[in-house]
Amino acid sequence: MKPKTQNWIDLAQEDLEVAGHLFDKKKYLHCLFFCQQSIEKIIKAVYYEKYKKTPPRKHDLEALADAAGILAQLNDGQASLLDTLSLYYIESRYAEDRESLANNCTQAVTKSILDQTEEIFEWLKKTMK
Repeated sequence: MKPKTQNWIDLAQEDLEVAGHLFDKKKYLHCLFFCQQSIEKIIKAVYYEKYKKTPPRKHDLEALADAAGILAQLNDGQASLLDTLSLYYIESRYAEDRESLANNCTQAVTKSILDQTEEIFEWLKKTMK
């Protein structure tokens, strides 16, 4: 594995760890933002490992997965997760959307998304071996 690929993986792993800490602190909206960041960076690791060039500066996870050539490999649940997480990246930046998003971030919903994020994270890591 290339050093730059490992750097992307390390950054992604850190974001996933932060997401877990935020969940423990009941900061659910922020937890989901870091879930998105983690998956964005692990997809960028896949992209770099495959194409040996800097990944696109995109945050839409489905578009990144397509650029990395892995979109067709995702099952419906994984593709749905990418759409959900992308929403938390894009809309969490805007104050007017923050309250409605936060209202949807119950402990149960956030835990489910965090668990799914951990699963797809591990699957994406395995695709690079």
